[in-house]
Amino acid sequence: MEGSVRGAVATGPAGHPGAEGETGAVPKGRGARRRRARATTWTLAAVAVACASCGGGSHALASSAILRTDGADRTVALRLDASATGALAGFNFDGFGEGRMRVHVPVGWRVEVTCTNESTMLTHSCAVVEDRRLSPYGASLAFQGASTPDPTAGLGFGKTARFAFVASRVGTYRITCLVVGHEIDGMWDWLTVTAGGRPYVTT
Repeated sequence: MEGSVRGAVATGPAGHPGAEGETGAVPKGRGARRRRARATTWTLAAVAVACASCGGGSHALASSAILRTDGADRTVALRLDASATGALAGFNFDGFGEGRMRVHVPVGWRVEVTCTNESTMLTHSCAVVEDRRLSPYGASLAFQGASTPDPTAGLGFGKTARFAFVASRVGTYRITCLVVGHEIDGMWDWLTVTAGGRPYVTT
């Protein structure tokens, strides 16, 4: 995001030099003021674009907030805040993307997911898919019912949806956003279904 803003400051409309010109000399006069104002407008627009998918928070969620366990019922409650922070330009879950978060659940346990879209600009969804090659279109669902409704359209800003599935197969799967292009932009993490043990999260 920072790089995008810096690039916008250096150049103005249609790739022309910005307020300081090619030589770096500060221009003077009314024309110069107009050029400076134009450059400022373009810079602000670039900042808006760079922050388009940013979330409202600045801190990633703690593991205790992401996963809660009911051992008696063999159920976990998984909280997924899409675009929780500005990390990866907002393409993250709970502040983590590109596989930096891994949720571990024993086989046979029920996973109850609460998915909230914190982005102020983009729709997002939550889904658990097969671990296939990253693609703009995602992969097929790993378990029946393992996504928010209409996952390619996603949820609007501030909207929440819930879904549940049984982690019925040992293996490694991806937690992802199935809105086209979002997974390949980094909006994915891991779900590992283990043969035994206890549920936990690593980040």
